[in-house]
Formats: sequence, structure tokens, C-alpha cells
Amino acid sequence: MRLFAAISAAAIVLAGASAPTPRDLLRTVAGFTDSEWAAVDRGEAVSKLLETDTRELAVAGAVRISGDRERLVARFKDVESLKGHTVLDVGRFSAAPVPSDLARVTFDDHNLDLRACRPGNCTVRLSAAEIARFHREVDWSGTDWRNQSAAVWRSVLAGYAAAYVARGRSGLPDYVNKRDPLSVASEVSGLTAEYGFLASYSPDFHGYLKDFGASLPPGAEQQLYWTREDFGIRPIVRISHQVLYRTGPATMIAVNQVYADHYLDAALTVTLGLDAGRDFYMISVSRARTRSLSGFMRRLVRSTVQSRSREAMRRTLASTKTAIERKTP
Repeated sequence: MRLFAAISAAAIVLAGASAPTPRDLLRTVAGFTDSEWAAVDRGEAVSKLLETDTRELAVAGAVRISGDRERLVARFKDVESLKGHTVLDVGRFSAAPVPSDLARVTFDDHNLDLRACRPGNCTVRLSAAEIARFHREVDWSGTDWRNQSAAVWRSVLAGYAAAYVARGRSGLPDYVNKRDPLSVASEVSGLTAEYGFLASYSPDFHGYLKDFGASLPPGAEQQLYWTREDFGIRPIVRISHQVLYRTGPATMIAVNQVYADHYLDAALTVTLGLDAGRDFYMISVSRARTRSLSGFMRRLVRSTVQSRSREAMRRTLASTKTAIERKTP
């Protein structure tokens, strides 16, 4: 499926000046069948899992919406609208991220109790420097070790966010929670390679996604926010970077994962709003990389995460359609 998607994306780019129709895009990038497309065209929210290797999770979906594409932009800007099926809480970062931006974040004991965490064997994703901070700054024998650990967490997460704001993809951390270190920047690079189809809508936006650098394409807007999410196994804390860009008949919204404490090493979701007369199609493609769900004994966990991800996308598509059409005169 990955080879098929890569070949299809290359074919789209080489096809010439015109971008693919929504139907062709869904067929080539996500393998939508005629019946699935017909459901989308009727206004139904359709999401489906894509075939990947065991390191990757991928889901795509679409829905036809009656209304102005600018309402899609407004809804994405309102990160509070993310709360729902999987998102338990959400908050924005300041332009220069600081620990107080995360004051409302709650951490489970599974995250807080890191006294046994060491490079090569840790239950959460952290760099070597941050693991050392927890051992240096938390008195594990004290009665308030939970509060101390939570304070370090907020400082660490704000630091990850600040490094990303300053350096883009190159500012992403290297995780050492497992025996083999992992470069998040490399994982993100692998994901962006799957979004070559964006070049037919905007070479500038596609080029920017390769680096997520400090310089946005002209006219683009961005925000950085945190979420606490529940995929049905254990709540996770994530930091995400959202970029919105408009070009001609297309609106493009990319959400890149800066950090997640569990399950996902890297994740990228791109949503397009494509004109269809007085309506538009909302099309989303989400891909994530993980080392946590590939073992033989974790197939059930992987299946649960996949199912929850697919249903979360379907619900997001449906709720977005309802919210936008409710405001349509």
C-alpha cells in the first residue's frame, strides 16, 4: 500500500498543472472504492484504515459539507472544538512556550513515578537529558514527589515546545526510552514523504512540511497546543503544531505531533478543504509511527488503537459537518 500510495502521489504531481479531483485523490491516495466515494458524495462521513507496515498506523476519511470553507478554518482555529470522543482536554501555548502554559495538564502516576526510568528502559518517551532531570530534581523519598515530578514534566514539555518553535523539525527530541535511540525528526521526515500529493495543490506548502521550519509560507497561520487524549488504553499527553494555508480552491491544514508521552513516536494529519460548487469536501489523511504496537503480544492493543483512531476521524468529520452546516443560512 505504501508503494502504491507513493507511485500514485508521484503520478498526481507529474500529471500537470491541474490538481486531482476529490474523487481521484481519495482513490489514489486512500484506495476509496466507488461505493465509499458515493457515500461521501451523499454527505456521509467515511473513514478507513490504510494498509501499512507494523511500525505505522494510517487512516483516511472524507465528507461533503454545505457551507463556506472559511468555516472549516474557523473550526480548526478553535482548538476547544477538539474536545470529544478521544480528546479529554486541550490548551494553547504562548508564542514563547513556558511551563505555566501546561498548568491545567494532569498526569497519571504512570507518568509521574519515574524513579526506575533509565535510558534504554523507561515507560515514557524522553531524551537522556530529561531522564536525568527527573532523577536530579525530584526527591522520590519525599511526600510531595508527585507535585515535584509534575513540575518537571511541565518544564520538560515547555522545553520541547520551545525547541520546536525555534528550530522546527531539527528541534525535535531523540527518545532513549528503548534500547535503540529514536530520532523523532527522522520519523517525521518519513511521514512527510507520504504526502507528496500536496505538491499539486501548493509546492510551497508541500516544501514547508518537509522541515516544519521557523519560516511559514506567506499567508499561512499556525498555533501550538497540548492535548490529553484517551485511545482506550492509557491517556496520553501530546503537543501538536497546526499550520493553516489557503491557495485557490483548496484549504490545507497540517497538524504535526511535536511530542507524545506514550504510543506514538511521530504523527502527521493533513486535512484539505476542496471546493465543490456551493459545497466543499473535507478530506483528511492521518499517519503515525510507533515502536510500541508492533510486538506479537501487542496486536490487540494495536487493533484497539486503530479502531479508536478510525472512529475518532469519522466522528471528527461528522461533527465538523454538523457544526458548519448548522451555521449555514
